[in-house]
Amino acid sequence: MAVVYPSKDWLDELKRVVNSDEEYKKVAANWEGDYLVISEVDEEALNDFKNPKILKGFLSMIYALPKERRAKYKGTPSEVFLNKLGLSLDEDVDLDSLNYEELTAKVAEIKIEEVKGAASYIWLDFWHGELRHAEPVAPGEKDDARFKLSGPYAAFKEMIFKKIDPTTMIMQGKLKLQGDLAYMMRNIAAVRKYNELQNSIEIDTDP
Repeated sequence: MAVVYPSKDWLDELKRVVNSDEEYKKVAANWEGDYLVISEVDEEALNDFKNPKILKGFLSMIYALPKERRAKYKGTPSEVFLNKLGLSLDEDVDLDSLNYEELTAKVAEIKIEEVKGAASYIWLDFWHGELRHAEPVAPGEKDDARFKLSGPYAAFKEMIFKKIDPTTMIMQGKLKLQGDLAYMMRNIAAVRKYNELQNSIEIDTDP
């Protein structure tokens, strides 16, 4: 099934793919460790958000959170971005009912300097061969994750669309990884298999 990246659907498909793979269950049987993944809005993100499907996918990760957790976005550049679209963190949004022609026109007027620091946050919780959680989180949540992977939207997009191993992206300095790297290297087979599964997901590239 082709899914839009980024989106809540992509996270759901990632969880499904990983948890249905018997080889991953074996090679990751001893893995204990979660990731906080932070994708920072950049010029390429603003350009992609002119595509209604991609904008809807981005918004789906924020509005998947209940209102009390969305409140953690208040005072951040991400709230500025939403406000420029005429959206509020305080109100639940039916994404299917939004006028994306109007929203994408508003995106086109946003300058990156106005929303610098805006980001999306996802949490991937791996535990003994299972991806227990693959879900959006809010700023400040899961800061104690064993690993943190961060970088600009363009770098994550390159990783997903060009099927590049995240380790390569980290070595190139395009993504930044913080955490117990020695533990990761001891479990490199689990990391590699996960990367293979992530790259197997079909991305919806239709306009």
